[in-house]
Amino acid sequence: MKLSRTPIGLLIAGLCSTLAACGGDVGGNTPPAVDHPIETPADVNACFTVKPGMRYTISDPDKTYVAKSVLYTQEKFDGAVHPVQIEYFDVEGTARAAALYFSVEADGVRFWGDYDYTPPEGVQATKSVYTGFLLPNTLAPTQTVTIKYTDNNHFTNGNVTADAEQETWTFEGHETLTMAGRSFPGACRFKIVNDAQPLFGATVMWVAPGYGPIQYQLFNVDGTVRGVRNLASVTEP
Repeated sequence: MKLSRTPIGLLIAGLCSTLAACGGDVGGNTPPAVDHPIETPADVNACFTVKPGMRYTISDPDKTYVAKSVLYTQEKFDGAVHPVQIEYFDVEGTARAAALYFSVEADGVRFWGDYDYTPPEGVQATKSVYTGFLLPNTLAPTQTVTIKYTDNNHFTNGNVTADAEQETWTFEGHETLTMAGRSFPGACRFKIVNDAQPLFGATVMWVAPGYGPIQYQLFNVDGTVRGVRNLASVTEP
């Protein structure tokens, strides 16, 4: 969009025509307006596209979480290789706390499942395989989507359960966050409510292109803040 088409641009143009003094030539040789490129806000897929090999540590001032660091890489899960967000109990990244497998596809971000590990050694405890968990790329700012999926839980004793899950995701818009000595422009902000367990309250998550989720705010059902987690330091791949 040309600046001269905005209300403030029209006002300036009017003043210039009256005063003949806005940096142009009184004789009519004013340079033509230039269209500046407008950066397209990141969509769902762009925000969840993460750099492989990227690491960051976690700040948890309220001590509500056990993980201390994160690594993004690729691993095989349930027969196929997917991007994975690995959380660790330690800053060094030696003992796993959890691993979430996902993929960025044409129709959106598909979450495939996760592993949970027991502290402090990081021994696998459960495997969850999701069926039908897709966050659509068509979800736009201010829009809400209800996602119904099945969580197939595989326990180390051989038991398997299939739990029907439902989550409501609201794409609240874009924000620029500053942390770890850098700026993360245009991060997607999502509000997530687990409809199957409404007493857990809500989670607000900021997801930055190239970095994935960089900040969480956890809310009780009455709207009070239960905890905050965010990116503390980054090691680029």
